[in-house]
Amino acid sequence: MSEKHDAQVGPVMLFSANRKDVAAFYADVLGLAADDDADATWMDAANAKVVVHDESDPKTPSEVRMQPGFVVWFGVTDVRAAYDKAKRAGRAVGEFHGDFFFAKDPDGRYIGVYTLEDDHGHSHDH
Repeated sequence: MSEKHDAQVGPVMLFSANRKDVAAFYADVLGLAADDDADATWMDAANAKVVVHDESDPKTPSEVRMQPGFVVWFGVTDVRAAYDKAKRAGRAVGEFHGDFFFAKDPDGRYIGVYTLEDDHGHSHDH
């Protein structure tokens, strides 16, 4: 690697029609502490958050919600610049939400990108 970046990984997100059961699985089997919100359950692993969203989450484009597996999030210091780069490359998915957006890598995997700023309008930790 030739250049240092300040990006961070996390949270890891998944969508489920059975959010409560899926969250209970990760809590019971892996011992993750869970905090249940109205539309998502946030869990703490040692090095990242894991969040289980309802599959009807309105801020997430449907193609991202329907992806099997996990959506990995990357925290960056300039989320707007990252969005602009993703949009120019034709890789942005959906709208820019001010402090986060979704993108699709060349192999078709969806990711989330969020700002590393402390006060970015969410009541949860990343």
